[in-house]
Amino acid sequence: MRKRFLDADINNKSWFRKLTAMEKTLWYYISTSCTYDGFFEYDDEAIQFYCNGYKGEIPKKIQEKMGMIKVDDNQYLLKNWLRFQYKELKQNVSTHKRIIERLRRKGLDQHFPELKQPGQEERQEDLEEWK
Repeated sequence: MRKRFLDADINNKSWFRKLTAMEKTLWYYISTSCTYDGFFEYDDEAIQFYCNGYKGEIPKKIQEKMGMIKVDDNQYLLKNWLRFQYKELKQNVSTHKRIIERLRRKGLDQHFPELKQPGQEERQEDLEEWK
């Protein structure tokens, strides 16, 4: 059984309260159906089934709050979800090793300043967000 950390105060946050009931269900679905390393497979049919008939794009507010980075047509990296679950990724933490390997394989390690390798430029937006 997969387990996830969940922000117990999510229902008290203004941005979350402003979502429709279906959008809230979508947020919970994305949060609980992504992989341990923060990858979410967009499946229109599954979303409609599990989210009370929700149709349409993922709302910008949800994309922003989850830090969704489009990897390909149907896959997203949930950067902020990954941060919430694991905080700073460290190579010497066994749980993080497989996550870091996958991020590097897909060229997504650039979004995590702590994974910067020698000669790799830091992305200013990632540095600002991490502060």
